[in-house]
Order: sequence, then structure tokens, then C-alpha cells
Amino acid sequence: MVGRPATGKTPVVSFRPPVALREELDALAEAEGRGRSDVLIEAVHDWVRKKRREHPPESSKPGA
Repeated sequence: MVGRPATGKTPVVSFRPPVALREELDALAEAEGRGRSDVLIEAVHDWVRKKRREHPPESSKPGA
């Protein structure tokens, strides 16, 4: 079935980074013995945590 992930699998998300960025990502990931997806997932987790610190939910702001 095209377009649907198999049961129990995480859906794929894709994007198109500039070639130089992708090449550097791949080289650094390989140097650490890690896969591209693993490194990207870590980077997105870090970015989300940073944004949550910068913009906490309304309920956790002082005086809310």
C-alpha cells in the first residue's frame, strides 16, 4: 500500500537540506558511528526543548 506506513512503524518525514549541509551531517554522523536519522532526531529534540524553554506554555508562566 503506497502512502501509508506499515503498522507499528514511524511515518517518514523528509526535507531537502543544502548539499553542503547534508555532506557535513553525513561526515560527522559517520565519524561518530551514528546514522543520519539518529543525529537528526537528536537535533530536533534539542531544538524543541530550546523552544519550550524560550516560550513556555501559558499555564506555566508566572502569574498565569
